[in-house]
Amino acid sequence: METTAVGQTPQDCDVYIVTGLSGAGKTSVMRALEDAGLYCVDNLPVPLMATFVKLAFYGNSALRRVALGIDVRNEHFLSAFLEELEQVKQLPISCKWTVIFVDARDQTLYKRFQETRRKHPLADGVSLEHALLSERRLLAPLQALADIVIDTDVFTIHDLRRWVNSLVLPNSERKLIAQVVSFGFKYGMPTESNVVYDVRFLPNPYFVPALKALTGQDRAVHDYVFSHPATHEYWQRLVPFLEYTLQRFHEEGRFNVTVAIGCTGGKHRSVAFVEKLTSLTLPQVEWIASHRDLGKE
Repeated sequence: METTAVGQTPQDCDVYIVTGLSGAGKTSVMRALEDAGLYCVDNLPVPLMATFVKLAFYGNSALRRVALGIDVRNEHFLSAFLEELEQVKQLPISCKWTVIFVDARDQTLYKRFQETRRKHPLADGVSLEHALLSERRLLAPLQALADIVIDTDVFTIHDLRRWVNSLVLPNSERKLIAQVVSFGFKYGMPTESNVVYDVRFLPNPYFVPALKALTGQDRAVHDYVFSHPATHEYWQRLVPFLEYTLQRFHEEGRFNVTVAIGCTGGKHRSVAFVEKLTSLTLPQVEWIASHRDLGKE
């Protein structure tokens, strides 16, 4: 563990404050940060933030990188947290502060609470749906000021660990996590998208009787989509442009980006494109493939 000499102010220190919705994966993010070598304290009482930071960066136990897990449970707690955070940032310590907000869609949170049979912290005398709605409203100001908002809907625990490692590694070693999502325009565009591509102009396997019931994950659909000259030409233009885009995102200091590829129903063409794209090898890019609307038909 990196330390500084007694009494000295550390340079280039990192403080990660992790918060977010209940059930969204905050604890998993904290564990991954701890495995990556950070000193982590979860569920730290808000009034102790400034005291902890002072103790962490001075004295015999001076640290270089720490992560604090914070739960916000009521409006008073939220206002106290925002005031404390502002005070902590004014301390005479040369540190980079990063607030991470862990989010997930309501459907995902419902499923997680049902599977774990855990009680939502705000579900006293109200339904889970009402508790989640209240928590979203309560945390909206905190989400708005967060440096990073991570949606854990499609992340496995391994994806999440890769994301955390990408976040805390030096830029020379850091990889850009590119989540590539297929979707159907008739269900709406993914709101978290940074880049959106529309492939509805390409030949549609839906109108081929032998392919209609299959998906873009099936070889027959893949071969049909990519056998057409229009698809080949589009692919030849898409890949260099996407590679350039991801390179610029990486150079900007980003560590995750969402690329959405849409067709009419999110079953054939967009799925085939996501599968093919995420099989490519690009420098400093880690792919995560997901198919948002597959099966909705």
